[in-house]
Amino acid sequence: MAGGPPILGYFAVWYVINVAYNYTNKKALQALPAPYLVAAVQIGAGILYILPVWLLGIRAPPNLNRKELLALLPLGVIHAIGQLVTVLSLGAGSISFVNVVKSLEPFFNVVFAMVFMRDFVPLPVLLTLVPVVVGVGIASSADMEFTWLCFACAMGSNIFFSLRGVLSKVTMKSIRPEANLGPANLFGVLTIIAFLTALPIALLMEGATASRAWDKAIASGAQPMQLACTIAISGLSFYLYNEVSFLALDAVDPVTHAVGNTIKRVILILLSVVAFGTQMTTLSAAGSTIAIIGVFMYSIAKAKIPAKKKAA
Repeated sequence: MAGGPPILGYFAVWYVINVAYNYTNKKALQALPAPYLVAAVQIGAGILYILPVWLLGIRAPPNLNRKELLALLPLGVIHAIGQLVTVLSLGAGSISFVNVVKSLEPFFNVVFAMVFMRDFVPLPVLLTLVPVVVGVGIASSADMEFTWLCFACAMGSNIFFSLRGVLSKVTMKSIRPEANLGPANLFGVLTIIAFLTALPIALLMEGATASRAWDKAIASGAQPMQLACTIAISGLSFYLYNEVSFLALDAVDPVTHAVGNTIKRVILILLSVVAFGTQMTTLSAAGSTIAIIGVFMYSIAKAKIPAKKKAA
């Protein structure tokens, strides 16, 4: 297939950058347990990438009017809160457990799609989510690093990122074609709004203790420049893996999309075990496997639903 190599390249880059984000993010949080500030800096790092891309003409910038910008403000706030709780969850638990809980994201996608888009999924497709719920339940009960904070924040990540995805589809219908707001530019705009939202929250929650936390990290053996670079790389890789994922998933059919997402989650669980020595009991591994297989089954089943014709 002529398009094979470029598509494989997209997926390879997506996986590599995604692994880089999760690895550097966990390393940063282990050295500097200030998740609110780390998350805010990570979001802000994306601005250092997207603004030069627009200003240098590498990509045409969006051309939004006031009404369109106001419509995107809630999405940026939701994106900010989603990233904040995601980093909180990764700081409170293992990468593997967070990814198992985040396998429940399709469940929330279904709920929000029904509420905001009147998009109802057939019962046989809904039933494929049962193994996901069961698998997450088993993995949660048996996980050796389980904490309620990690579980709650990972669930919050599911809620906010699912809500962002569904509301983005609804909002994009009201954006003019000449506004030049494709998926990549949309993510850039949401990143700017999210940073302006996340920074005040981070300063409120951890601003008073930030200097003390940094000094403690350095006293514990962290190198200042290395720690700063780790946080910066985690932020840049967070932005880039999202952008590359748009290119990868835009270039393939829904079934390949499902396979790609499933493989990504497996890779991250393996990263947690290999790079951070996360211990998984037999029951926890079984629950994780059931949940991931359930997500794959759901994605395949949903991909086979014929596109509904919209009423005039």
